[in-house]
Amino acid sequence: MFHLLFWIFTSLLVILGFQLLSITASVIGGKVPGIKENLNVLLRALPIGACIFYSSYFSLNIFVKHTIRFLWLSLCYVILSLVFLVPAIIAARQGSVKFDFLQILIIVFPILYFNVFGFLFKTFIEWIKDRKIKAELEKDKIRSQLELLKSKINPHFLFNTLNNIDVLIQEEPNKASEYLKKLSEILRFMLYESNEDKIPLNKEIEYIRKYIDLQKIRTSNMDFVKLEINGNTDDKYVAPMIFIQFIENAFKYATNKKIENAVNIRFDISGNSLSFYCCNHKNLSYENNQDKNGLGIDLIRQKLNLIYQKTYKLDIKNEENHYIVNLEIQLDDH
Repeated sequence: MFHLLFWIFTSLLVILGFQLLSITASVIGGKVPGIKENLNVLLRALPIGACIFYSSYFSLNIFVKHTIRFLWLSLCYVILSLVFLVPAIIAARQGSVKFDFLQILIIVFPILYFNVFGFLFKTFIEWIKDRKIKAELEKDKIRSQLELLKSKINPHFLFNTLNNIDVLIQEEPNKASEYLKKLSEILRFMLYESNEDKIPLNKEIEYIRKYIDLQKIRTSNMDFVKLEINGNTDDKYVAPMIFIQFIENAFKYATNKKIENAVNIRFDISGNSLSFYCCNHKNLSYENNQDKNGLGIDLIRQKLNLIYQKTYKLDIKNEENHYIVNLEIQLDDH
């Protein structure tokens, strides 16, 4: 696309330059060049210009290292100037040839034009490629870090849940079977569905419901956690597992399970806007462990930057007795 635009622009520039040079002739009674003359100029100028342009374009990539491109280009222009200007100046001083600066400019300017733009085009295209490569590497790095984070969090949650279910097997086998089924569904979600870029919001919330149900095994206080879903979740898509990190941290640091609404989670969906609120009562032990929590939050923030870019807002407040997370994102339709 850039090459096509360049040659369209150059063709117009050549015609414009030819017309301007012909103004003097038309003023003194000469003939104004028509379409045939303009096409003739283009057919002569563009092939020569293309040779110079692509010689500069490809030679910079093949023969020259990146660090000395400017020096190489400058040296070429110095030599080119000496080749054209010095003999003309010497001949003009000897009187054998009249020094015509305009004529030399007409010869030198196109050469400089095609050389410079050949260099700039190659530099610009390589800059775009480098940016794409760096962006892909950054994405791969974030994905790897997120996978590493999953591998650290999930086993811890898995072992605790299995221990709790093991206790229930003797006392309440039906309830233990129900929880075991929920655990298997959570693991299936983590292993398979969480690898997609976007998943239905219904599935993400259902995963969170099951996670909260398994957390409730560890307490007799069913009011320990409160979950609210406000709005229509149908036909909405969201990046997987961007809320669970905050919810896991809320359960991890709100260890006093006798408190009512020690963990408060709310989803508000309005149109394509989703507002996520997570607040947990903070124990004193939280201050000693918040550095460990920082890595996960930073990775989630990077994932949000990668997927939602400027269409999200994350606000985290670390108050005296509460840790509050407010996240606003724009959802995708089906």
